[in-house]
Amino acid sequence: MTNDDRTQPVPVWVHYAQFHLADPDFGTDHLPGPDDAVDKILALGTDGGCIRTGLNTGYIHVTVHPHTTAPAPAPEDAEAYAEGDFISTTGQMIVHSWEDGPIDELPNLAATGPGHYHLRLTAQGRALGQQVDTSDPDAPIVESYLLETWPLSTHA
Repeated sequence: MTNDDRTQPVPVWVHYAQFHLADPDFGTDHLPGPDDAVDKILALGTDGGCIRTGLNTGYIHVTVHPHTTAPAPAPEDAEAYAEGDFISTTGQMIVHSWEDGPIDELPNLAATGPGHYHLRLTAQGRALGQQVDTSDPDAPIVESYLLETWPLSTHA
């Protein structure tokens, strides 16, 4: 994947104001939870993490952009922003919905295989998502996330 490749926004169902990143073979039970997010948004660990959303229950949009090298700086107009590092021991890190499991339409965030990665998250609509709280599955999507990852120079 090149630095110019990215997915289109994909609807992801959230519940309890969260979605996960994980190796599909490991599941999400071992991951940090939303209360572990020191910045109130992102909690990362080995082989996974949790992202806290504004919306409690409903669909959000997620776009994934795995890079092979560090990308340009994040846009300054993001409503929310968080960064962190994670280790993928297997080379698989997929977005997981609370109820629907792995989202196959989104690519692997650990695109270059096992190792250390950096994740940058930018979000729009979190405040509106908090106001809405719970939305019907057919309601317009008000909250969106861009997840960008790239490998770090050290590897596991």
